Formats: sequence, C-alpha cells, structure tokens
Amino acid sequence: MASDKLQYDAAQGGKVALPTHVTTYHYAAGALNEIKTLVRDAVEGQPGHKVTKLIFQSLPKHMRRRAMSHHPKRLPRQYRQAHNSQMSKGGNKPVTSKRPSRKYRRRPANLLAEYVRRQRKHIWLETHIWHAKRFHMAERWGYRLALSSCDKTYRACYRASAEHCLLQDVSFYTCYELRGLLGDLIKGFARLTSPRCGLDITARTYLNGRREGTVELFEDGRFPFGALQRANFMWLPSDVADAQAERTMWLWLHPSAANATLEQLIKVFELRSHRQQKLPLVEEETQKESEPTQPDEEPKKQAKNKLKKQPDKDGKEMEQTAKKPLRFWTVTKAFERTPAYSNANNSMHLVILQREFNRFRLTGPRAQKVLAASLRAHQANTGDLLEQSDYVKAALQLDSPSEVLSNLVMGVQVVDPRLQRPRKRTKAEPRPDKSRLVSPSDLLVNQPKILPESRLWCQLERDRLSKNIMSLATYEELRGKHVIVPGEPCPFEEKLQAVPLLLVQRPGSQDPVYKRLGYGSGWDVIAPAGYGMILWLTLTMWGARPGGLRELESVARESGTDLHLPDTVAGKSVLPSSFSELLTRTLIFAGIQEAAVATQERRVRYFRLPPGKRINYRKLAICSPFSAPWKQLVRDWSSRKAEDSYFVLRYHQQLETISYCLLQKKPFPASLPDKALIQVKLRLLARGRIKDNALICVPQIVDFRHRQRQIRRNCQGPAHVEPAQPDLNEPLRRELRRNHKITLKRLRGRRVREKRRLQEKATTAVHIRPANTAALVRSQLEEMCRLWLPGESAEVRDSVRRQCSREVIGYVTVSAFSFTEATVCSVGYVTVAGLQQLIFKLPKTTFSRKESLKCLLRDPDSKEYRWASIQINLNIANSPL
Repeated sequence: MASDKLQYDAAQGGKVALPTHVTTYHYAAGALNEIKTLVRDAVEGQPGHKVTKLIFQSLPKHMRRRAMSHHPKRLPRQYRQAHNSQMSKGGNKPVTSKRPSRKYRRRPANLLAEYVRRQRKHIWLETHIWHAKRFHMAERWGYRLALSSCDKTYRACYRASAEHCLLQDVSFYTCYELRGLLGDLIKGFARLTSPRCGLDITARTYLNGRREGTVELFEDGRFPFGALQRANFMWLPSDVADAQAERTMWLWLHPSAANATLEQLIKVFELRSHRQQKLPLVEEETQKESEPTQPDEEPKKQAKNKLKKQPDKDGKEMEQTAKKPLRFWTVTKAFERTPAYSNANNSMHLVILQREFNRFRLTGPRAQKVLAASLRAHQANTGDLLEQSDYVKAALQLDSPSEVLSNLVMGVQVVDPRLQRPRKRTKAEPRPDKSRLVSPSDLLVNQPKILPESRLWCQLERDRLSKNIMSLATYEELRGKHVIVPGEPCPFEEKLQAVPLLLVQRPGSQDPVYKRLGYGSGWDVIAPAGYGMILWLTLTMWGARPGGLRELESVARESGTDLHLPDTVAGKSVLPSSFSELLTRTLIFAGIQEAAVATQERRVRYFRLPPGKRINYRKLAICSPFSAPWKQLVRDWSSRKAEDSYFVLRYHQQLETISYCLLQKKPFPASLPDKALIQVKLRLLARGRIKDNALICVPQIVDFRHRQRQIRRNCQGPAHVEPAQPDLNEPLRRELRRNHKITLKRLRGRRVREKRRLQEKATTAVHIRPANTAALVRSQLEEMCRLWLPGESAEVRDSVRRQCSREVIGYVTVSAFSFTEATVCSVGYVTVAGLQQLIFKLPKTTFSRKESLKCLLRDPDSKEYRWASIQINLNIANSPL
C-alpha cells in the first residue's frame, strides 16, 4: 500500500542512502572512548585517588540539584561527609544556623540535660512530665504547676471531690524542720502566733505527734496586723513534754509566703545560715619544724631562745615577741540541697526540706477505697510495725475519711506501689473482711502508741530510700526476664525495699449550718523523694481523678472559704509604683503576685481594648475597678481617725458575738475593733452572676418594698439600677487625643522636610531619621490612663463608702457557681461598722429571725444590683487549707 508520508531512505524513494557496511576501526575507536570514560569515572570514586570534580558534580544528571553546594542534605547520605570536607577545605563551610531538631534533643543522652536547663527558672515537680502532657501549665511561686486539665473536667472534678476521689499534687508546699528545746520553740512561736486564733503549736493534742495542727502566723509582735499565712505543722512523735527536752517539728508552708515566714523565723530565733562560715586560718608550720637543723645552727638557736626572755628592772621576765593577730577566712557553699540555719550556741536548728517529699491530696469519700487498694503493708512488718499496719488497714476500710479522728497522722510501711498497680484503669472496689471490721469508736479508743511514727523523720533514711530505689527501666527489664504469665508477681518483687508513708486525715467542713458537712474531707499522703511518679500512677490507675490549681480553688470555694485572706502576704493587692518594682518584689516575696499581679493583669487587659469597647467606670460610679481598696474602706467606716491598716477578724469569740447580735438585731459591743474585716459567705437569691471584686452594698427601704413586689409578680429583675454619672474627663480625653495626633503629625512633617533638605545635597540615598517619640507616647498613655480611670481613693474621705447610690460595706474576693448550693455563691469581706449599718437599715415589718440577712451585690462593670443572703464564717481560723 502506497503511503503519502515523506521517505528518507533511497530504497523507499527518498534521498538519503544508508551505508551497506560499517568500518571496523571507526567503530572500535568510538567504543574505546566510551570504555576510557567509564574506567576514569570508576577510578575517581575510589579513595586515595586525586579527584578533579566536586562530589555533587560527579553525580548522574538526574540526581543533581542546583542547591547541593549550600544544602548537603540534598545529596545522598553516603556522599555528605566527603562533600562537607571539600566545602571546608575551600573556605565555604556550610553554616548550620538551625538549632538541633526536637528529635535530637529528645535523645536519651540529651534529654536529662535538656530537663535540667528548663528548670533553671522554675522548679518542676516529680509528676511534671505526666502533667505537661495532659494539663495546662502555669508559672506560680517559682514552680511550674498544673493549672487545669486540657479536657472539660470542671464538673467531673467536682463530682470526684463530692462523691468519688479527687487527686492533686501539692508537693510545692515547703517543709521547714525546726529542732531545738521545747521551751525555746514555745517562746519563739508565742511572738509569731496568738491564742485568739485557736490552739497553739504546743497544745497537748498536737504535741505528742498524733495529729496535724493548723496555726496562723504573723510578723513578730504585730498581731493582729502583719499576717503571713496559715500553716500546717506536726511534731516528731514523743511523749516528753519537758521544756528542756529537744523536740523536732515540721512546718508546712505555702510557697507564696515561705520567704517572708523564713525571715521572721530567722529574726525570732536569731539564726545564721550555714552557707557562709567564718573559720580561723591556721598557719602550717609543721614543715619548718620537720626540717633537720645543722650543727652550727644549734648555738644560734640557743642564743635566740635566750633573747626571748630578758629580766627587766623589777626582776620580771617579759616576752619580746608580740603575738600575731588571729586571721579568719570565709567558706561559701556553691550549692545547698537542704539550706540549714542555726543560732549562736547551736541550740536551735532550721532546715529547709525542699524537694525532699511528695505530698498528694486525695479529696472525697472514696479516698479510703483508693488508698486501701493502692497500699499494701510490707511483709517484713513485725511486732509494733504489724500493729501499726493493722490499724491503718482497719481505718481505710471505713466508708468515709470523716469517720476517723480529725487531722490524724498515721505512719505505715508499704510495698513498692508498682506491685499494687492494676493492668488497666479500674474503680477501687475493695471487699473488706467483715470479720475484721472495726467500728470508728474502737479506732478512736484503741490507737497503738507507734501509730504516728515513721522513718521519714530521719535524713539518713530518706537518702537511703532515694539511693536504693529501683528504676523503671530495671524493673521492666527484670519483669521481662522472670515473668511467665502476664500480670503475675515475680520472686524479685518481694525483695524491693519497703516504702515508709505518712497518712494525714483532713476533716473537711465541720459546720452543717454554714456548708455541707464533711465536704472536702480526705487524706494527704506524704512519700519520700523519688517515689512521686510511682505512687501517682498507682493512685490514678485505681480511679482517682487528677486535678490542678483550679481544683484547689474550687474546693475551697465550695467549702465557703478563701485560700488567701486579704491581709496575708498572698492576698494583698497593693500594686507597686512601677512594673519593674513589681518584678523585683515578686522575686523577694513570691506571694504578692497572687493578688497584685492579678490586679495588674486586669488593668492591662482593660487598656488593650479600643476606647469604644472600654467600660467607662466613671459613669458607673466605680472608684476601684481592678482591686478592692481595703484600707480606704476601713478608713471610711471607722468612727475615729485610723491609720491605713486593716486585718481579718479571726477571734472565734468575737465572731460568735457578732453572729448573735445579727440574729437578735442588737447593736454590736463597743469592744469590737474598727479596723477588722469579717469573712462572709454570699448566696445569690435570684438569677444572674457575680464576678470577682463585686461591691457589697446596704439596701434601703425602697429596695425592700421593690423586692416584695418582685416576689408577688415572680420577677427576676434587678433590685436597683445605678443611674449614670457624668464623665467630666471625656472632653479632656478627646482634646488630648486630638492634640497628640497633631503633635505626632507635626514631628513627622519636620523629619520629612529635613530628609528632603539633606537629599538635595547628598550623593547617596538619605533615609528619614527615627521618630524617637517613645517618651512622648509613654507620657500620653499615662495621662490617658489617668483620665480613663477614677481618681485615687485615698484622696477624699468616704470616696469608697459613698461612691454610688448604695453604701458600700465590703467587696467580693472569689465568686462562681456553686454545685453544692445550686446557685452562685461568693466569699467576701465586710467591715464591722458596715455590718451593723446593715442591721439598722432592715425594716421592722419584714425582718424575721429565721430569715437570713440580706444585702445587695453589684458587679464593677454593671449598673444592676442583685439580692444575696449573707452569713458569717465562724470557723475562719480552722478553715481547711
């Protein structure tokens, strides 16, 4: 078949004639050149041969990349080392600006060093790695602590604390060990405490070491002012109560005021640090005495000794050689694991046992079952130790922690907690032996004498426990070698060392009228260092729900108390004059940041908003929107001229007197202090929500009448609406803002004209100079902040009390929805005179003794007042920590 396609071969009709034969020598010459090229390429790849090309140039064309000379990782792995060597010889060493990858930092060889580097600023707890994977972390008091879970567990944590078991790591509490004569300890703490705040540290119920106590600490000789914090303490078990006997006690302090408390202890007991010691400098003359003397030197030496003593005119011998002055040198320790202090005669010692213990807090009625399933007495317990472990086992078989003696301290030696860990997370449901069940009354009476004793009190034992602990890797390796059936015990596990623990009972709420009886009860488990993660995993595997700092605050709020009182170091909200001063003071007293930094954060958050979104507190008649002005509030309600100082009333007898007067509608006695603040619980009576720093106000007769009409109509509206106040600074702010913009524009134009003038004479490009208006902008911001916020409360008297249409008698510190009350509940503080004014304003027709006292609450960013019931906390000194 003929084709129209163009042909090239002459045989097919084309013009190109292909050769009929191939010349042999031409073909051989071409093949020879190809063989030479292949041999040369093969020889150049061998070591020791002179290379004429770079490594990345010798690759096949399909593997070459333009960026290979700059990025060695684009080459095959086997050529990278040779390529880097070539680049370094030519002076073009590749710059590795990128830091090592996370995979490199997570290698076992580098992981520990990385963890140590990250702990330079904030200390980690032993459970930090576990919490960091599951919780939001926060920097508090020099520690990196778990704040709240990444899951939505707020309601679940409340259910755990009320019906099940809530687990929290409170190992950040600092333990101070005081050792000295009992009489000296009594005299010292008499200057730091007061019997008006409850039992002191030398009460008979605490001195034998069977119970843990709570004490309010104050600055030396300043009671009732200068409160530091509420601390827990326990004594080394002993029946000796002689004043000349040496006793040891542990003082558990919150880190917010630990440094301030340490300064007071050093001042009271006259202690000195062991970090710097002044020692006498002894000259080494033994070498001179050991040198042999020459024969001709003997006469000289004897003559020199004769000249030492010469008779004077009176016949007395006098020494001619003067005594050399004694010199001292200072020895400074670079690092102290446990800083120690002592007084001049070494009769009083203080040791800071930081990071020596792990303290876990279990809250809820099922804490008993979790501990019973997680702890098993060691088989080596014999004699008294067996009696101790039997009592602990019987106590943990009760239904609730509140059935045991309050604040009971129990010591026990258990097996390694890893041996009690279930294979999967299970709810603890122990089956108690009914034949061995003991009633709570029998446990109260028949306590063994050795019950509170523990090896944790000995420093050598704690060091031995931490040194001989079996690592997790070794434990798993031995399990892999010896285990036959998964989950079955191995023979080597019985040889693991016994772990001494201290179990401390927490009674929870003790007033059924004030709050739910027994809420917040549980146990504190004190374990030696090194066993934190082991015990934590065992407790969580038996059904305990972990919580963070948010749960600490919620449990305290549900109990109707406040963690940090406003007169303590952590509760003061006085802001420094500058932010740099705030940071400096935070390093000295870490607790001031708890309230003061919270105030600073509210202020910064407020001024981050644009002017159109900011709340005008001047129109709302709020004098202090970010913090509670306690000093000015007490000053306004004081009948006589008082200094700018206040304190929280902790005297139980005076609180009962105030409560009786409120019930009987009688005036308060004149002996009550004017500068005192009273802690109250507020319960909202209608729908709505109350925020922190809300105002507590006194209602008027009109408000009570309006409430009666609302009750008849079933109205949930506000009790009163604050009328808007004029803002006289609004035109000033507008004028200041306009002038500031004009000034910046004028300065900008001046710099532009200067740049143009220089550009006409310059041969190179001229850039506009920097503005340098930082000081001008800063002054503008300070003036604008002053015009936005109300004036200082300290300027005018009654500026806080009568800042709005209803008299202010106090402020709310913490507020949220309470699950125990099924409504919004708050904790606040009111003045004594303001509380009495609240009684006088009550109408006689509507007042009933059975009816609770009522007040008005108002948010700082709202105009609406809402009704709330008010109740005094009579047991503020005994509130749980």
